Amino acid sequence: MDASSLVGVIGGWIALALTVAGAVYAAINHKRIRSNCCGTKGEISLDVDTTVPPSPKITPTLPA
Repeated sequence: MDASSLVGVIGGWIALALTVAGAVYAAINHKRIRSNCCGTKGEISLDVDTTVPPSPKITPTLPA
């Protein structure tokens, strides 16, 4: 196996890993899981992104 085909194989594996990671991220992001088992209720919220609201934008005003 020469160097160019080895680079292609490694690049293919990296692309596959990124695709799988993206699919897992899309599947679990912003999900709420609720369980009611044996009379015990449980709730988990999965949120991968930050939930901090963005800071207010300050618009400059010009003197009149």
